[in-house]
Amino acid sequence: MKPIIFLSLFLVFASAACDSKVNPEDTKTSKAKLVNALPVDGCGWHFSIESDKETIQLLPNNASKEKVNTLIQTAETTHGVYMVDVEITYRLTGQKQSVQCGWGKTSEFDEIDVLQIKSLK
Repeated sequence: MKPIIFLSLFLVFASAACDSKVNPEDTKTSKAKLVNALPVDGCGWHFSIESDKETIQLLPNNASKEKVNTLIQTAETTHGVYMVDVEITYRLTGQKQSVQCGWGKTSEFDEIDVLQIKSLK
């Protein structure tokens, strides 16, 4: 009888461990701008999302940078600001990350895990 209990508990824990850590309710999909305004004293590469009341600045985590770097290659410049219009599906990681800004300053933005990203060209 004990092996059956042990096996049952093992299967319960194993199935819980296999669940995705990304809860669909925690993910958001937004239109955003992937922006680098550092040449005009803004901040380096980051996402800018405009809502009705505010502009949210976000940075991709290390695991997402390869996805983001692919789109950076397509960035076009307007008056020294590099920008790509994108649609991103992401989740907040709960961490902050620093980005270089003009005049030798750095800013801290919320970090995100980019689940999907596509250009809106």
